[in-house]
Amino acid sequence: MKKWIVVLLMLCLLAVGSVGCGGADDDVVNGDDEEEEAIDPSEGKPFKGDSFSKMVGSYTIETEWIPFAEPVVVEETFQAHLAVAGDDYYVLTDGKIKQYRLEDGSLVLDGEIPLEEEYRTISVDDKGTLYASQFMEDFVGFRDGKQIFAHDGPKIAAMHPSGKWGLSYFSGPDVEKMTLGDGTLKMEDWELKEIKTISRISISEKHVFASGSSKKNEEQAVFVYDLKKKLKHTLGDKEFGDPESLGSVTTVVETKSGFMGLDGNMRNVCFWKPDGSFIGAIDAGDIFGTKYPWMSTAALMPDGSIIVGMTEERADKSAKEFILYRLTGF
Repeated sequence: MKKWIVVLLMLCLLAVGSVGCGGADDDVVNGDDEEEEAIDPSEGKPFKGDSFSKMVGSYTIETEWIPFAEPVVVEETFQAHLAVAGDDYYVLTDGKIKQYRLEDGSLVLDGEIPLEEEYRTISVDDKGTLYASQFMEDFVGFRDGKQIFAHDGPKIAAMHPSGKWGLSYFSGPDVEKMTLGDGTLKMEDWELKEIKTISRISISEKHVFASGSSKKNEEQAVFVYDLKKKLKHTLGDKEFGDPESLGSVTTVVETKSGFMGLDGNMRNVCFWKPDGSFIGAIDAGDIFGTKYPWMSTAALMPDGSIIVGMTEERADKSAKEFILYRLTGF
């Protein structure tokens, strides 16, 4: 009898301990709802997208769903990434990198990149080199599916499209510039003084975009630098509730029309002119048909379109999927 009492007490403690332990981005759970029985992902109903159109400023933004031949089911919501090099679409989910090709309008699995450890971010350069990084792991590069280097030292890496250099960062302003040579890696300080904490760095041909909290007032912002580290624009950096305020920008893409950023926390797609002035934001549901996606990644295509990647829970809650949309009009 005493054993059963002990077991019941332990179960009660576990139940209490599980309440309120989620992160800031977890969905709110209604305490009155009954727990639903888990559904096998293979028996669940996969996400099915559509095409959408929405105005922002003077731009007509249009989106088109790009399906995977087989749904990409994920465990980890916040660390999904995409990199595109020519006809190769690299998708990082749950620490693994898989390679896809576009065939008859859908993405077909072409293979998996050999990794000894789990990785957090990926990027590609103009030559098709694939780069993968993770804090406390080697910074590695691949070409044609084969590893071509492994360097100790970089933390989270963002590469310039040239592949000649990139930036290594973690959470503070103590960024380092990485210069790649023939089998060599040179590291030097590249501190960003305007930032208190960094959530993400993106690099385009002409600019470095560092998103995180502002040292001046701790508001969320995107600091836009030229390649010589001169501050050109500050995006956001407004008090919460202001139309230009930001939540957590996960990536920034630069086009001829300006800058597009994915605000993960606010579930908004944000647009700015080349001079940094704010155009407006569109709710993810209005252009992707999603309910509560975590938008984490984007890739600029040669034709000027943008591939946007996000994680969305299925309507029947059988699984979370990584999904892609092509965005045009900006």
